[in-house]
Amino acid sequence: WMPKNLKSWKTISSKSLLDTRFLKVEEEVCELPNGKVISDFYTLWQPDWVLILAQTKNGEWIMEHQYRHGTGKIALEFPAGIVDAGESPLEAAKRELQEECAYAGGKFEYLAELPMNPDRHRGRFFVVRATGVEPQGNTHFDMGEEIETLLYSTETVIEKMRSGEIHHPHQIAAFMLYGIDPLQGTLHK
Repeated sequence: WMPKNLKSWKTISSKSLLDTRFLKVEEEVCELPNGKVISDFYTLWQPDWVLILAQTKNGEWIMEHQYRHGTGKIALEFPAGIVDAGESPLEAAKRELQEECAYAGGKFEYLAELPMNPDRHRGRFFVVRATGVEPQGNTHFDMGEEIETLLYSTETVIEKMRSGEIHHPHQIAAFMLYGIDPLQGTLHK
């Protein structure tokens, strides 16, 4: 669906400036519907990733502390990770929750596919809800990962979001849309 009065831009040309496993950058020349041309519009691509809103059998949210080099700080986040080639978001969610937090079992439900940033990013992130998970096996961190797993009540998660301790905007939005009913303060079923 598109509003009747708005039209898409036309990409006239595209030049790759960076092409790595974790980031691609392109410089594009774009023609706007009004005929004007933007000669240096930059788009970014990062691998698709999955966010796991996971709760234990006791209803506690599984969270993790890990260093994030972009901010240079230890972040408090929900488990998440890259969707590997040939892997579905559900498969990635199960793998990442096991690898990062050593939790498995329970019920996993695919909830959404959302753009990372519709303005310039071409990547996507997926939201998966896991309920009734429990500790199983050992963690298997990727290079560059050192993670501490934590369990929090819904009330505590919301407090940490309000205080800014949890500050990842994609994760906050997904939690508010799919983790709890923001109008009632109760869990989505």
